[in-house]
Amino acid sequence: MASSDYMIYRPEEVGCLDLLRICLFKRRLSDCKFVEGSHSQGSKLENESAKANWIVGFTLIIQKILLLLDVPLRILGFIIEFSLNLLSLNGGFLRLIFRIITCSVVIPEQDSENYRSYIGHLDGRLDLYKTLSFPNYLPQMRTLNASNDVNFMDLIMLAAEVAYENEAYIKKAVNHWKMHFVQFFNCWNVFLKEFGTQAYIFCDRSVDANLIVVSFRGTDTFNAKDWMTDVDLSWIAMGKMGRAHLGFMKAMGLQDEKDYLKGWPKDYQGEKGKPLAYYSIRDTLKTLLQVHKNAKIVVTGHSLGGALAAILPSILILHDETTILNSLAGVLTFGQPRVGDETFGSFIEARLRNSGLQQFYYRVVYRYDVVPRVPFDDPSSQFKHFGCCIYFSSWYKGQMMKEEPDKNYFDPQYLPSKYFNACKDLITSLFLSKKQGQDFKESGACIMYRITGLLIPGVGSHNPRDYLNAIRLGKIPYQTRQWSRSSSKALSL
Repeated sequence: MASSDYMIYRPEEVGCLDLLRICLFKRRLSDCKFVEGSHSQGSKLENESAKANWIVGFTLIIQKILLLLDVPLRILGFIIEFSLNLLSLNGGFLRLIFRIITCSVVIPEQDSENYRSYIGHLDGRLDLYKTLSFPNYLPQMRTLNASNDVNFMDLIMLAAEVAYENEAYIKKAVNHWKMHFVQFFNCWNVFLKEFGTQAYIFCDRSVDANLIVVSFRGTDTFNAKDWMTDVDLSWIAMGKMGRAHLGFMKAMGLQDEKDYLKGWPKDYQGEKGKPLAYYSIRDTLKTLLQVHKNAKIVVTGHSLGGALAAILPSILILHDETTILNSLAGVLTFGQPRVGDETFGSFIEARLRNSGLQQFYYRVVYRYDVVPRVPFDDPSSQFKHFGCCIYFSSWYKGQMMKEEPDKNYFDPQYLPSKYFNACKDLITSLFLSKKQGQDFKESGACIMYRITGLLIPGVGSHNPRDYLNAIRLGKIPYQTRQWSRSSSKALSL
């Protein structure tokens, strides 16, 4: 493939008639004004016979709706988050009334260490879980426990969850874990013209660290553009690497959406005040590895953050960043969408496997979480998962597989099970604390989220709290772990 291969869907240019034609007449993609693409030998789409199907149409409908909801959703999000923080900082509703009467109300400040996002109100736990759980049986992770002997998987999931918060809150969380905070990144998206990508780095200790963790922020519940990115079918060819998801590459710092070589120059100084995620994180990791020469790097994230974590190695490979790649222990994501085609995944696996290092790539998926099933499995985009999937059919029962069931979310045979399990999650959440302790007691905001999730059960399963509960309470049968050992070379990074 030449560097100019790409396919870009422009939902803002789609009209009602276009959607009707797509769904009823399956128009050729090359005839659609809202699709822009090229082939290495010309300006037309790579496959002129490729037709828009119902998956393309459905995806565009979702994006059109999200475009309309962008501003209202942000306003709603601010109102909900401010209200939740107002209640929590003032001790609940009755206490708030008393404070209003006595003129002693605590007003939430968005940049303070006590201000939590909506995700933070779904699950406000910060204490690390020290009890050993099933993931410690995974062969590549046995040597990755942090200096204070915490549960490695628990630490990484909490790191992914805390990434949704502001810088001050993240610093407080890292200090609470008795670890060393390094840097918070608020990065520019060239195409969205906004600071749309956040991440942070911490070490298990400030001197001679064993572990460096990079955690990316996930999909903002009230940010329509984040959800549009998750479902987008647009792609860009990365040469012999294959096709990568264009939206995730843009979030990481891509500068040219039609040429990956121009989009990813190796040496880039950046525009002052507008740092790009990949370059900022890469340079920080280089500096850290000069100080912590024996440290291993783990990259993580939930939702959109998991997608960014998954594609980071591909750009490091593109730039031949050997020092960082040799220190990369692996990638561990939660509720991650698809990030590229089969060639993309196979190339990364082969490249890092040939390094001779015991690197891993695990995706944790909870039930019918809709996000790991997007972008939808469309023939024109060919997005596929790679690596090993740790799949939970409930909070307690897990198994390791190549890909989670109901991969495209539309199979009618799973519909009864989706709604049954959404109801089961709601009921279980009401009584779980009685069996497992107060640490598993859910907030009113989380209960309401589960009730809302009954309408779209896949959204309800995307709750980070379920992922943390799965890590803490989950069990995997012995034979499944054996499958992991025998397949680690084929499936791990």
